[in-house]
Amino acid sequence: MLARFSFFVIFLRLQLGLAKNNYDIAIKSLSCQVIAKSYVNSLECLLVRQRTAVVSAKFSLNQTIEHFDVLATFDLMKKDKSRMNIADIKMDGCKYLGSMYQNNIVGKLFKRLKSVSNLPANCPVLKGKLYEIRNYTFISDEFPPGAPQAKWQVRLKMLKSSELVADISIEGAVVYNT
Repeated sequence: MLARFSFFVIFLRLQLGLAKNNYDIAIKSLSCQVIAKSYVNSLECLLVRQRTAVVSAKFSLNQTIEHFDVLATFDLMKKDKSRMNIADIKMDGCKYLGSMYQNNIVGKLFKRLKSVSNLPANCPVLKGKLYEIRNYTFISDEFPPGAPQAKWQVRLKMLKSSELVADISIEGAVVYNT
């Protein structure tokens, strides 16, 4: 009897692990802005598809960057249009490029991001080279199961020695399939 119960628990865990999320990640808007033109020559972002979102971006630098930080802010948007901050994360950008964060959701997203881009595997990020992210798809199965249907905003601030270099904003929603 105990063996059957153990088998059932293992089978249930396997099935839950294979279950696909029944929602999509929809992106309403994507914006990129160069703040420090002394560092960034060009930065372009493109929202290719909104539902089951696909984005592309490209940039080139005026200077080789040996070290940078990423400040990521994740907010849920309430019905009254106010924000509820969920996370503020400051990451060493060079360690991020080297997949030091691979065991959390941020690292899992980046692992696939590297597969559709020519971003370097570590610092430095070279002057004059055109870096591209081509058709990155937001796949709901990479996000937590049972995520609440909600609108959200992610703001990424790229920092060089605490100086704001570029600002990226993504507004989107978790949309359940009916």
